[in-house]
Amino acid sequence: MLYEIVLIYLLTGALAGFVSGLFGVGGAFTMAPALIIGLPMQGVPDEQVMHLSVGTALAVMATTSAYVAILRYRAGDLQLSLTWRFVPYIIIGAVGGSLFGDFLPGDVLKAIFMGFIVLTIARGIFYKGHEILAGGGDLENVRGFGLWFHGVLTGITGSLLGPGPAIVIGPYLRKRRYSMPMVAATASALAGLLGLSAAAGYVYGGFNEIGLPDFSLGYLYWPAFAGLAIGALAGSPGGVKVSHHIPDVLLHRMFIGYLGLILFVMVVWGR
Repeated sequence: MLYEIVLIYLLTGALAGFVSGLFGVGGAFTMAPALIIGLPMQGVPDEQVMHLSVGTALAVMATTSAYVAILRYRAGDLQLSLTWRFVPYIIIGAVGGSLFGDFLPGDVLKAIFMGFIVLTIARGIFYKGHEILAGGGDLENVRGFGLWFHGVLTGITGSLLGPGPAIVIGPYLRKRRYSMPMVAATASALAGLLGLSAAAGYVYGGFNEIGLPDFSLGYLYWPAFAGLAIGALAGSPGGVKVSHHIPDVLLHRMFIGYLGLILFVMVVWGR
């Protein structure tokens, strides 16, 4: 049983790292289903599974996304001027959302998690492509209501559900004619910050929780974190490399397909 759980975490981490490098999603969508499956196998009570899953996935997301952001910067995909515009709004949403999430029942959190994936897939199916600007997108239009709304919403949903900024900010930047590699770069940098801020909230929120498994720090479960993080750091460089060899429109469609796969796993095995 122990070997099966370790294998689940390592392989899932490698896949999460690959898709994080490929799409900039942070990998939490990939890791959460594995945790939902693996934690009950380790005897974790059902009412604590979802909170431990999200808290642990967010901590791994912070580590992986920071690494992917460095790789993207070296590849010339990361625009720091664009990234910094979202930072204060992400922090506000992440801290508030993670503290609020401790008061939500696990079943409610799981239902919101799955519903948000459905909404994101629907938006992607009806997405109409925009001409991509060489060397970057339309930075002048990344401001005002759209900037703070998408930033705060990303922080809230990311801390409650685990998705990286690519889920919310991605469509916003695509309309401003940024390429998928540049969207992934921005999302990865912000996901590192989001994961760190939100995971801290889950650690704090779980301090007084009774019955958490050994080797837990609040809602952060260290054994699962270690296995997932090792796999994710190994898989990330491959995703970054592959993303530069796939046409932009095809990469966007692959992203929607990835979300569909995660939804399927959640429906079938996350009951």
